[in-house]
Amino acid sequence: MRKKRTPSAMDTIIGEHTIIRGNTESDSSIKVIGRVEGDIKAAGDVIILVNAVVVGDIWAENLVIAGTVTGNVHVNNNLHLESTARLKGDMEVHSFVTDEGAVFEGNCRMIESVPSEKGEKNKHLNFKHSKPVDKIIEEKEDL
Repeated sequence: MRKKRTPSAMDTIIGEHTIIRGNTESDSSIKVIGRVEGDIKAAGDVIILVNAVVVGDIWAENLVIAGTVTGNVHVNNNLHLESTARLKGDMEVHSFVTDEGAVFEGNCRMIESVPSEKGEKNKHLNFKHSKPVDKIIEEKEDL
């Protein structure tokens, strides 16, 4: 019987001595220990370990950064910047946690959580190519 893949399954690991030049897409999760020069799009989680470097945008369900990312990140759920993290770029996330010592240079846009559709047989990549908003939205005070 064939085993069913889930987006949370870690099926791609980019090794410590590996450099990927070009875009990477996965219907599952990706762990980066080496270097990626290009965009990463994963239907599951993306984990960037301590000495890993990503130069490009990242789209993921959840994202953990302990290494260095230069590019924008688009996360449907949670972003965790560990103490060794370096993120230079804008983030679009539902929620994020940052540990003391992490460095973030950019803008943050909070989005509503994307509801998951239970019973979905074939999950296809559906990445929104969003761009940061350059205008400030003012809230009106009700008296």
